[in-house]
Amino acid sequence: MALLGLAALTACEKSNGTVGIEFVDGSELAFGAKKSVAIRSWTEEYDSLLTLRPNSLIVGGYDDPIFGRPNAAFATQLIMASVSPKFGTNPTVDSVFMILPYSGWYGDTTSEFTVSVHRSAVPLTDSVYYGFSSFSLGMPLCDTTFKPGAIVKTLKTGVRAGKAALALRLAPDRMQQWIVDEAGVRPGNFSSNAAFIEYFRGIVVSGSDQNQAMYQFNAGDPAARVRIYYTNDSIRNDTSASGKDFGLYELALSSGVQSFNRITYDRSNASLNLATQDTVLGESTAHIQGLGGAVTVLRLDGLKTLLDSGYVVNYAELVVPVREGSNVRYAAPSSLSILQVNGSTKTLIRDYLRGNPGGTFTASGVLRKGAYRFVVTRHVQDLLRYGDTASFKMMLVPERMASSPARAVLHGSADAVEPMSLNLWYTKPN
Repeated sequence: MALLGLAALTACEKSNGTVGIEFVDGSELAFGAKKSVAIRSWTEEYDSLLTLRPNSLIVGGYDDPIFGRPNAAFATQLIMASVSPKFGTNPTVDSVFMILPYSGWYGDTTSEFTVSVHRSAVPLTDSVYYGFSSFSLGMPLCDTTFKPGAIVKTLKTGVRAGKAALALRLAPDRMQQWIVDEAGVRPGNFSSNAAFIEYFRGIVVSGSDQNQAMYQFNAGDPAARVRIYYTNDSIRNDTSASGKDFGLYELALSSGVQSFNRITYDRSNASLNLATQDTVLGESTAHIQGLGGAVTVLRLDGLKTLLDSGYVVNYAELVVPVREGSNVRYAAPSSLSILQVNGSTKTLIRDYLRGNPGGTFTASGVLRKGAYRFVVTRHVQDLLRYGDTASFKMMLVPERMASSPARAVLHGSADAVEPMSLNLWYTKPN
């Protein structure tokens, strides 16, 4: 096969100036004849989404007329801020707060939000967790409804408005029994974090079916804590001006312990029907949804006609328009990634193996008209070079799929006005 790869072009030295092309950026490779290649697209649910130790823990849900209703909850282990705590004589827990700094949110953040916290009834010790993995609720610690008034806690300029963290009041009597009293009766459970995790197991944070927003939290944030305020005889009897009014003991969330997001979907009121997707002719509309809700599958059928053609593909670009107005209420993912699909194996295509996040979304206007654009030159060259037509299948997935609910409605390959397109710029050597 006479097809030349990009690596062969860029390997030439340019000291004599005879190459004539400066590879400053990808757009300068878009030379030669342009050809639009036929593709097919449809929507599928992502199978077996891994959610173990996600970038963000997420809780909540919302009703989407297109995608239906996603619901998210999370389970996580806790660790001790210091081992072998000593609470003094006759300790009494006065109050307990769980602090979860916001890392993001999605949906209607002005609506009331219901959240519950339970102790986990089972150990969180599985080696892997998926979006469909189950948890078991133990005794309750909190069940409340309020308006979060969330903000991201780090602002570059200006005055902070709203709350930087979700602060939940937990049941002091439970923590009195499980932490303070237990530490006195069975101190071995607090001798190390491994012993504590085996004893306490963890917590489960969930929402209600009435919520209209999802909230994200970074378990690695040092401010993510359970704060236990207590008094004892020494504190109560200290009447000096310098005496403290309370003792404080903390449990911490951590990115290094077992945690996972559990995701469920109710599509009974969704306009998207995953059971009727046309995989033969392709669909006019395609869909993307985080948390494994929906991915767009592509078949690059048109590449088959270029096999053994002798064409040199200099540049390849995939353009995926977003349906105008569909992302006004629910924002589209800021970027997508492309996976190569070979049977049950899914891997990033070669163009994006070195950390490029994939196609970024650019939009303008009140209705947020825009598109995702991907440079897929190396991937196309590989497909043509090796001629494996079974591998002409790709998948578009949203960034941080295990911890972000962002979704988008896309123009499919069968869209009558502006379909998604694979464009090649090629030359044919003499």
